[in-house]
Amino acid sequence: MPTIWRYLLRSYFQVFLLCIASFIAALFVMRFKDIAEFATLNSNGLSIFLFSLYQLPYVLPVAIPVSCVIASILLFQKMSHSQELTALRAAGLSLKNLLYPLFIAGLLLSLLNFTIVAEIGPRCRFLAKELSYQMTSSNPFYIFNKITEGKLTNVYVEIRTLRGGKKAKDVLLILNNRQHQRLGVMTAKELTIEGTEMLGKDVSIISSVTGEGDDNYDHLVIENQEAMSTQAATFSKMLHDAKWHLRPEYMSLKDLILRVKISRKAFWSNTHALEIARRLSLALTPLAFTLLGAAFGMEIGRQRNKKGILWSVALTALYLSAFIGAKSMKHFPKAAWALYFLPFLVIALFSIRSLKRVSRGLE
Repeated sequence: MPTIWRYLLRSYFQVFLLCIASFIAALFVMRFKDIAEFATLNSNGLSIFLFSLYQLPYVLPVAIPVSCVIASILLFQKMSHSQELTALRAAGLSLKNLLYPLFIAGLLLSLLNFTIVAEIGPRCRFLAKELSYQMTSSNPFYIFNKITEGKLTNVYVEIRTLRGGKKAKDVLLILNNRQHQRLGVMTAKELTIEGTEMLGKDVSIISSVTGEGDDNYDHLVIENQEAMSTQAATFSKMLHDAKWHLRPEYMSLKDLILRVKISRKAFWSNTHALEIARRLSLALTPLAFTLLGAAFGMEIGRQRNKKGILWSVALTALYLSAFIGAKSMKHFPKAAWALYFLPFLVIALFSIRSLKRVSRGLE
């Protein structure tokens, strides 16, 4: 490997790895509440570690390209300000020679990002969902937290105190029975989980039984129990459906392609095809952002200006805004396809224009 390649790649990956580490730290800060909640309700250290590890694919597909643009722009700004870029060009190296190792690095990072978004990410999402499902199956208090946060509907719960995921006091639970279209109410002074059993003190339950006969009146059933014992898993099944749907973001690329082939919908309006487009868009960003940062990080002349940084920030924000907008436009799939890929054309045009100006000494 040429010496200049080693120099460029070493400088590039030093900043890149530092940025990735910062993004991962920020991720754990943002997801700390979910991880702490899971840890509170689960004493298994291995499960807590795996649940934390499964959060990484949530940030890496975006952290990698953003780190690429930061690393490349800082590399070429440093070379421009120290006159290394001028010296290398005077020695006969063209801009293509300088960009070639970064192009290869961006291409490899694109392949890595594609692997994450196409295979690793969906698998981690699935495993994290499975861990959460296992938790809800054995600990109804975990579902109580989801209900109070508004993440589950058709159930209302009010708890005065919830300690360590094992004991709740002054519980009010209102459950909507969809099958019979009736409401059920349960109050308890205290609910405790011991092993697989859920114990209750001063429990009151109000429910209804569908009437039979000509009058067809419902019969109101009121139960008051000083002590109650039931299986925690049985109680959990009352609060949520035993099945959860496998959405496209949980599927591997192979499964998505299979679903597209057997679907009767048009390719451009198929939700599974749109998920493939989302993953391909994320896969292209490390290469595009590396070249973007390199194009606007180069400066010719003694005077420093911030135009390159502003252009880089604007084009990066353009892609991220379009990407977020495309995710929310599932009902307009063709517009979503355009938002996923048109920003790359804009980035390419402005980057090539900037490189041409630099090669002519106009920047």
